[in-house]
Amino acid sequence: MDRVVAVTAGVTAAVLAVGGGSLAAVHAHQLSERAALSAKVSYQDEALGAGRQIAVDFLAYDYRHIDADFTRVVNESVGSLSKDFATQSAGVRDLIVKAKAVSTATVASAGLVYVTGTTARVLVSLNRTVFNTSVPKGQSNAVDLQLDLVRRHGRWLASAVKPL
Repeated sequence: MDRVVAVTAGVTAAVLAVGGGSLAAVHAHQLSERAALSAKVSYQDEALGAGRQIAVDFLAYDYRHIDADFTRVVNESVGSLSKDFATQSAGVRDLIVKAKAVSTATVASAGLVYVTGTTARVLVSLNRTVFNTSVPKGQSNAVDLQLDLVRRHGRWLASAVKPL
């Protein structure tokens, strides 16, 4: 009888151990899936937010602090986009200052095309108004941009900006 009790206790312990291990494995898998989903949602939110801000920064400037405005865009971009923007903005800087130009931009809508842990594509529709000595009351237009972003050192940066 003692042998039957010992075997039964051993089998019960083994079943409980296997069952507990299985439950722990299932729970760990669920936690892993939740963490992955949470990271994806975080990347989506970050990329969309960065795309919205970068799009505004590309279109908004004020002749009174044009150098800071241009530097911000250069710092929000990478590679040839950053270099090309620095070169092209230097070429129009004096014209913007001379015309006392101010461009404002607000996001009308934005959407995420795709996101991975290191790349994203964002579409942004903006309403822009440009004021200058020729158009003191301002001239408004709508601008749609496609931004390709890369994640570097915890920040989303523009690698390409394309008007649509």
